Amino acid sequence: MKAPTLRIWYAIHRWTSLLCTLNLLVLCVTGLLLIFHEDIDAMLGQDHHGSVAAERGAAASAQRPPLQALVDAARAARPGWAPKSVSFSDDDPDAVGVRVGPPGEPRLRNGATVQFDAATGATRKPGPPGETFSGFILKLHLNLFLGLPGQFFIGFIGVLLVASLVSGLVLYGPFMRKLAFGLLRFGKPVRVVQADLHNLFGIVVMVWALVVGLTGTFLSFSPLIIGLWQKTELQHLIATLPGPAPGALVPVDRALDAARAVVPGKDPAFVFYPGTEFSTGRHYGVVLRGHTELQKRVYAIVLVDAGDGKVAAVRGMPWYLQVLLLSAPFHFGDYAGRPLQVLWALLTAITAGATVTGFIFWLKRPRRGAAGARAAQPPQPPQLSGDQA
Repeated sequence: MKAPTLRIWYAIHRWTSLLCTLNLLVLCVTGLLLIFHEDIDAMLGQDHHGSVAAERGAAASAQRPPLQALVDAARAARPGWAPKSVSFSDDDPDAVGVRVGPPGEPRLRNGATVQFDAATGATRKPGPPGETFSGFILKLHLNLFLGLPGQFFIGFIGVLLVASLVSGLVLYGPFMRKLAFGLLRFGKPVRVVQADLHNLFGIVVMVWALVVGLTGTFLSFSPLIIGLWQKTELQHLIATLPGPAPGALVPVDRALDAARAVVPGKDPAFVFYPGTEFSTGRHYGVVLRGHTELQKRVYAIVLVDAGDGKVAAVRGMPWYLQVLLLSAPFHFGDYAGRPLQVLWALLTAITAGATVTGFIFWLKRPRRGAAGARAAQPPQPPQLSGDQA
């Protein structure tokens, strides 16, 4: 690689690394905690799943109430409001949430959710009083407590991280081609050892960091990606499936049964009512998913006519929305049990180490006018962040 090209890549790596150093450290620490969020909540007594185990066991032999009964109970709890959606937990088969909101309001966020135990029909408390520790950490990880602008800012940090990784990979070959992989030159000055540590940490986690950086970026920009789907795929469905709003809706159980009949072997994830932002004006939008940790993110959408209960269309997710849905398990490492969690935690710690060593290496850089030999021999650039000047 020619020297001018090398200097360009070096500048890209240096500045993208420096710009994301502090935020990357915050993401590493919070991400490390979130990998074990279930264990942390259980240790702090903030896991409410176990609190309903006795109720569920007592009602196991009783007949489960129809889903429509839960919807009617939610409407009774919020007089004057209309049902908007029904959601099903992916880790608790008896946890059902019914979203209700003002009539004619398509946006789901303008409403409230009533939680039910589907085995008994009784309402559930939404969780322990106050915010859980993992919920607090998740908000910090997702948006730095700044809402949507903070979420987009984290996405921008993800873009910088990916640029830093790619540029670091480009620089790694030219600067390390004469050294053995993983060599730590302890007999050299401290700054050289720090550079070797940084290069080793960076190249070890390179592929993993790229995966986590890209998936995190997708998740941060999820409102834009979902908005794209609503403006394209959903609008196309609305245009191809015209029809007036039905005078009376068939029970939601009938719509769900019709959807599961055409897409067998899947579990319900959501049912969106007609007139909401994720359905048409006439159809239920029934979203079904698979059983395994990864298949739970592979959705099928079935549109069921709310007037007669017949299936009108079956659609899969577009590729960009599927990438978004699959990004979460790859980002947090929660699709293969404890061994993968431990591996994700180890790689996160190594990434934090690469970030710290790189930043220290940059802080201890030779100042201008120190040694004339600095211009003759280019320094070794770190891989992830905190590069030298």
